[in-house]
Amino acid sequence: MKPPKLHLTDLQLLRDFFAEGKELYLLDKNNSISGNVTAASFTKKDDVIDRDYPACIVEVHKSGFDIFLNTASDHQWVSFDYINNPDGSIRWFYGSNGEHAGHLDLYNAASTKAKLYKTITRLVWKAGYSRLLASGTFRVQQLLFETVQKSYGIDADEVVSFFTGTRGITRKMVMEVHKNHQSQGFIKVAFTEAAKLLIENEYNMVNTLNKYDFTSLSIPKISKRINGHARLSNIKPAVIIPADRITAIHIRALAELYALSREKKAVADTAAWQSILSNMDFLTKELVFINELDKESTRHLVQLLKKLLQVVPIGESVPVSVSHGDFTPWNMYCDEQRLYVYDWEMARNGMPMLFDLFHFTYQSLILQQRKGFAEVKDTINQWTIQPLVQQLVKKYRIHLSLHHALYLLFNVSHYLRQYLSEREPLMQSQWMMNAWTLAIEDYLESTQRTVGKS
Repeated sequence: MKPPKLHLTDLQLLRDFFAEGKELYLLDKNNSISGNVTAASFTKKDDVIDRDYPACIVEVHKSGFDIFLNTASDHQWVSFDYINNPDGSIRWFYGSNGEHAGHLDLYNAASTKAKLYKTITRLVWKAGYSRLLASGTFRVQQLLFETVQKSYGIDADEVVSFFTGTRGITRKMVMEVHKNHQSQGFIKVAFTEAAKLLIENEYNMVNTLNKYDFTSLSIPKISKRINGHARLSNIKPAVIIPADRITAIHIRALAELYALSREKKAVADTAAWQSILSNMDFLTKELVFINELDKESTRHLVQLLKKLLQVVPIGESVPVSVSHGDFTPWNMYCDEQRLYVYDWEMARNGMPMLFDLFHFTYQSLILQQRKGFAEVKDTINQWTIQPLVQQLVKKYRIHLSLHHALYLLFNVSHYLRQYLSEREPLMQSQWMMNAWTLAIEDYLESTQRTVGKS
């Protein structure tokens, strides 16, 4: 039996989680680990490791791999099964002897394919054949797992499933905690300073918003905070309906946010504009490419952002309010009365209204449905004529075209800066860049036509 192919980045992530601060040693006689194993922070070593020097050991063997400290003499183990992403990296892991597929609570099945996967998974688990779905198995030294339980306030009778997060500078792990087959909540673990700031921002925003009574919007509650780590409640309703397109429920939920926090500000005085200027300052310097982003298309997109920046009337007043920041189908559930929105890490106050609807449209159509800008533009035109949106536009005097331009400036400059900083950008990055390029070109062309007519 061949040993499993493993990603070095996965092993580094597991080391950071179970043995933070320890040097990582790899015992891999069969060369099963892909990645730069000779990097400065890692040592590939097949001989005996000095027990006087604390280190985290990952030993790869035919049936999986083990994670342990070299200084511990008693090797009792906790076994985990894991499920891979399409690229072979680890997506979820959970106790090998688990009776409940708790990792599915970390997966918002927004598409038909995803819903089918969840249904099949539950049936297989119920039949007692969960191992058939696993990509592999690994073991963790029991004392390392017990340290994790203590650090994050996990009781002995609670069971945990893990989502390893998305690669990048804001990577974090999410733990789903359940007991007696009932979800008890989620705990986020940051692996970078940027991720820590996002998690803390979510904690503060959720605390603030929970002071208000909403009728169309539901948000998580914080059940407890241990060692600075908050446990967020699971807000998934018992019966859900599709939330993958903008409906009256989405708009009513945003209208409640606008009602509790609204101001009029000149574009130049908004929080969004300050972020735009900061990101553009970064992008207008000599671009340094540390990854495989297409250089020509990236530089072209930066030039388009510069042109868009010049045509925005910074003295014009715009209505601003709270924005979720990552308002997408995979961060929400919906039933007949309410929208249940979680993942408030990117939330900010003082953002131009309707940012969340623009974001929902771009993200869902491009990333989820693999559509292009033509479909995005058509969908935006469709929801802007909905009666509830028209009411918001009239009530707050929203300049739809200007708000769209500000959204593009804010969002594209933010994510493009992030893409340039990542060693391994996701393939979806190029999809987004292609659509953003067409969107800004379309806006600039329409602006020129308007000027030509006036």
